[in-house]
Amino acid sequence: MTAIRKKPPKLENPRKQYALDQCALFGVNGFGQLLQTLGWAGTRVELEALPNAKGSYSEFKNEEGRWVQSAGKELRAVHFRIATLMRRVLPPEYRQSGVRGRSFLTNAQQHTCVEPSIKLDIKKFYPTTTFQHVLNMFAHDMRCSGDVAFLLAKLCCFKQRHLPTGGVHSEVLAFYCHKNSFDQLLDRATARGGVMTVYVDDIMITMPEASLTDLEWARRLFANQGVKLHPGKCKVIPAGTTKTITGVQIRNGEISAPAKQHRMIKERFDQLRESTDEAERATLARSLIGHLDHVAQIQPAFASRAKGNRARLKALVMNPANTPE
Repeated sequence: MTAIRKKPPKLENPRKQYALDQCALFGVNGFGQLLQTLGWAGTRVELEALPNAKGSYSEFKNEEGRWVQSAGKELRAVHFRIATLMRRVLPPEYRQSGVRGRSFLTNAQQHTCVEPSIKLDIKKFYPTTTFQHVLNMFAHDMRCSGDVAFLLAKLCCFKQRHLPTGGVHSEVLAFYCHKNSFDQLLDRATARGGVMTVYVDDIMITMPEASLTDLEWARRLFANQGVKLHPGKCKVIPAGTTKTITGVQIRNGEISAPAKQHRMIKERFDQLRESTDEAERATLARSLIGHLDHVAQIQPAFASRAKGNRARLKALVMNPANTPE
């Protein structure tokens, strides 16, 4: 009998949140307190050895050719606990990812006014969030003692280099590692009557007279922290121009799914009808489910089509030999 592989548990979306200084990781100044906070049943020596233990990480390239570092079961449990505690901290209004009730859609909805926008994208967000960034965050912002902060950074980083790209804790820790820079961007935007949002590594600022000067100011701000912005993805979007933010198109203050998404859905259906390879058909079906759901969230009128196709496509994922209607 084939064993059923259990999916790893999902991170909670906490309903009750508290100030940073109420976090269980805040102000930890002893290893006994740390072990208790992390729920670690072993010794301090065993915990310190965990990041470098055999099987602590697997590293591979994903379908897009990017390196992924994925923690083993025991280390992942520690990452999961750290992520859970940090996600219980009350986030600022501008943080739109990893927060209950917020999403790629609420992120885009903040930028429907006709003022110009600045799009910023941190290059290689997790690899650029270094061991030193994580150490400083735990030592200074979380007020942990130096030795505790060092161990936490060691536990959280891949080979004491950077946050792992496949880490369950990487998104929330990267945010708090760079929160001081995000806050400075927010101050500049609000002082000009604008708005700023952060969705993972995607930062959008919409404000009167936003210009290349503001973009260069942001570059210098992050450069001072050893962080590079992606030169090909950072730009100023003039007032009145159609803009696409986290997969949502905004034109004349109205939101819709980009035409590219609709074209991609049609292409996937065409490819699915023509394909005879079962593995490829299952992959195409999974991709279609994602694209249909994405568009349905943006355009409610599209929801009935997505719902009607979901059951057939899910069946196709389970049995790729089926033929879509």
